Amino acid sequence: MCMTLVYLTQAICNAAVPRERRYDLRDSLVRGLFMRVEVSGRKTWYLCYRTPSPERRLRNKKIASALYTQLAVARRMAREYLARLYLERIDPAEVSLPAERKAVSLRALIDMYEPWVCSHQKSGSVTIRALRLFDKFMDMPACALDRDTVERWRSENAGRLKRATINRRVAALQALFAWGAKEGIPGVSAFRLPKLAQTDSKVVTRFLSDDERARLMSELAAREGRSGPDYLMPAVVLSLNTGIRKGTLLGLRWEDVDFASRTLRLRAEIMKSGRDAVMPLNGAALSALSAWREKGGGRGGFVFPMDDGSRRRDTAHAFKRVLDKAGIKNFTWHCLRHDFASQLAMKGVPMHIIQKLMCHGSMAMTQRYAHLSPNSLEEAVRRIAP
Repeated sequence: MCMTLVYLTQAICNAAVPRERRYDLRDSLVRGLFMRVEVSGRKTWYLCYRTPSPERRLRNKKIASALYTQLAVARRMAREYLARLYLERIDPAEVSLPAERKAVSLRALIDMYEPWVCSHQKSGSVTIRALRLFDKFMDMPACALDRDTVERWRSENAGRLKRATINRRVAALQALFAWGAKEGIPGVSAFRLPKLAQTDSKVVTRFLSDDERARLMSELAAREGRSGPDYLMPAVVLSLNTGIRKGTLLGLRWEDVDFASRTLRLRAEIMKSGRDAVMPLNGAALSALSAWREKGGGRGGFVFPMDDGSRRRDTAHAFKRVLDKAGIKNFTWHCLRHDFASQLAMKGVPMHIIQKLMCHGSMAMTQRYAHLSPNSLEEAVRRIAP
């Protein structure tokens, strides 16, 4: 464990970030005071001292969480502990001073939460953006924001926002308060609200018709003819034949492609589920990848990198131009994933197989494609009596 002696300032304390191993920042102004930064990002004030004679043992006394206890307050508390130790020979471990806790606002609570959630969740930045949309409550003390207050906000916005949007924002708020309660931030307690039923929206599964598919491939070929070897054609073909998400696609490296076994290794760090998976490759996907590699695609290790070899950030603009020229409306990159599952369902592939190929966490996600399965219900009842 690393320990550094510095003249601490509040700015230094706020800027301290977690490392591979926990470390301490020891204050040069108050002897024995230090702030410990855990690997998880948790920051805590401690006082290092020696017990009164005759033992004279070295001990660490936990003072308070650095999340809500400022440096000046921690120094004041450390001095009081040391004064009792030297003047009254009272071991700090035997007493506990009340921490000078100031109620934090929702804005301050979100600022505390941001480093942790961004380092522990792939969608951490999205969560923070959702939380900052509660502008009505930003300067309100977090202790005043309880279940009833959130319920009133939900009722007021029921007609203005979609139920799915309200559910996402409330879920982000619940996660924030659960984290704050776990960290012991004063006035913050966890709460739970049941989700609103999403009856105001209908899930639309968009997939390509045969004519749209032909126009899309024709325009992709024309684009490649105009500009030379282009990533978009193999990326679209791979998506249509594997159904992998765009984030997973752009994170693929050539080492993940096994041409011998005709499989694609999907690493946990590029998967939405956070779990490893293996995707079989059909002839179309394999041919597209082979042709792309022969054309020199994938410099820098990524299969579909930027020109400088770094990970490609997005495909939206290029794909939108192709769709416009092909005359395809109401279609996004994620619809390629829907197309993959829809084609499987229309070919009669069982739902549990589609679930595995789509890497769905539950069968409920896969059931949206069940209506595309040809005569599945009729075939089921005919097994009893033709």
